[in-house]
Amino acid sequence: MKLTKGSLELGAVKAIPIRIHWSFLLIIVYIAYLQISEGGDWMQVLWAIAFVLSLFACVTLHELGHAMAALRYGVRTRGITLYPIGGVAMLERIPEKPLQELAVAIAGPMVNVVIAAILVLILWLSPVEYRLEDLKQSIGSSNFLLQLAAVNIILVLFNLLPAFPMDGGRIFRAFLAMHMDRVKATRFAMYVGQGMAVLFAIWGLQSNPFLILIAAFVFFGAAQEYKMVRSASYIRLHFVGNAMMKNFTRLHVQQSLADVMQIMLNGQEKDFVVFHPNGEPAGIMTRDILIKALTDHGTTISIESFIQPINQSFSTDMPLAEAYKCMQSEGLSIVPIIENNQTIGVINMENILEYIMFAEAMKSE
Repeated sequence: MKLTKGSLELGAVKAIPIRIHWSFLLIIVYIAYLQISEGGDWMQVLWAIAFVLSLFACVTLHELGHAMAALRYGVRTRGITLYPIGGVAMLERIPEKPLQELAVAIAGPMVNVVIAAILVLILWLSPVEYRLEDLKQSIGSSNFLLQLAAVNIILVLFNLLPAFPMDGGRIFRAFLAMHMDRVKATRFAMYVGQGMAVLFAIWGLQSNPFLILIAAFVFFGAAQEYKMVRSASYIRLHFVGNAMMKNFTRLHVQQSLADVMQIMLNGQEKDFVVFHPNGEPAGIMTRDILIKALTDHGTTISIESFIQPINQSFSTDMPLAEAYKCMQSEGLSIVPIIENNQTIGVINMENILEYIMFAEAMKSE
């Protein structure tokens, strides 16, 4: 286990890191508080916490279902992170073919269907007689599996609601995209999802505050994804050469941290490609890397030991949308543009986003 950016990494499955965000501890504390405030003893508190951990194990399997389905279509998953409101599988991209998106979206809920079916089978084969009334009792050894089966059924039903970008919303968008343009399908799914988010918020105000958090995630997540899909459609026919920067600062591996600090202070550039003496790209230097290096080592040491390695370069005829996805998936802030073994320019995320804004403005004329 190791800590990474506010999350505790528990391990990995198929090279997919499984992490728990620090805020996940809040739900443990909240559950313990509820049990104690209702007069429960420590045994009831422990059963409740065990149930929450079991529930989130099911959520992890749900997210792995998405990840494994995506892998069938060549889409990797950067990691799975558990939050108090659920889990998030960070796919490198969402498959654009409707049937592929449908398969990836439905894989998660189907995992919960299988879990629920197995638990129901265990309960049915058990010599103990279970009743639905047992669901109203506090969680304990006598109704633990029954409660877990019920929650998995609820997860299936809840996730299949057409609240884009939740699973049901993605399934809905995939069906729409079979009959209309993907951008229009996303816009329609966004409106439906945001409508569902308003209902979640109203319901949450009356009963469960966690529904308000889910409502916010759905409302703003739907708008953000629609914006990304719309922007990607604008640049689909454009190329890296259209958006690259020809005037850029070339850093060299021998330069000191003080040199780079002064260059940043004197200009607007915050991300740089660093070059070997022979002119080949050696890596990337960013403002964040520089600040950490200055904090740990002062100003006189050379930048060679701190640059971010890079084995990626683009050509001018590379589709801009493909370059954008590549930089997102690889976590690259800037990439050199190479022609005839010479670096003729660079492209960074800021330039791409500016080009998208210009492309949107020109298309709206």
